[in-house]
Amino acid sequence: MKLEPLTSVQLEKDQYGNEVQRLARPLPVEYLLVDVPASTPLQPQYTFTEYDKRQPFPIENRYIDGHLQDFNALSCYLANWGDEEFLEAISDFHLLVYLYKMDMLPLRQHMGPLLEAVRTKNPNQAAQFKIEDVWKLLESLIQASSGGSGGTTSYPSGGASASAGASGSEAMDLDANTWTCSHCTFINRGELNSCEICSLPR
Repeated sequence: MKLEPLTSVQLEKDQYGNEVQRLARPLPVEYLLVDVPASTPLQPQYTFTEYDKRQPFPIENRYIDGHLQDFNALSCYLANWGDEEFLEAISDFHLLVYLYKMDMLPLRQHMGPLLEAVRTKNPNQAAQFKIEDVWKLLESLIQASSGGSGGTTSYPSGGASASAGASGSEAMDLDANTWTCSHCTFINRGELNSCEICSLPR
């Protein structure tokens, strides 16, 4: 049996014996068009924290815009939140990405309960994670890197203004001792005359 290929147009004879063209599609295309309803909720529910007057955690890979993710940025960010606001403080997407990708203290294998607490907005589960050894170790590293001491909070004391002033002065020192490559946007040390990445001149 020889199979003939199906085409979209076939020839057939009408009642007068003339060959006429007929559409060979067995199903009209209109039957395949489906209306997909799309809408937005009347009251949106946000997974992450809505910021009003507080500064969010710096965004990754935006060095030119002044977004530098390091321990100093982490210390300054957490210093703006109280102990009872731990869930709101940790519910920042860019902060979670930074903690997940941290090399000095690998947290990714311990972040399951924390992510679940952020997803379900469970303050008890977030408080339970805050007393875990891995988070206590992170707090100790933050204290050691910032040189803070004492206080009821786990983070360097001094409030938002002091931390903002410290971060501003350190950012000015960083800008004075570095330069950005105009070709690959890599931030180089000030004493270099060519880029460490692309080797092009300053």
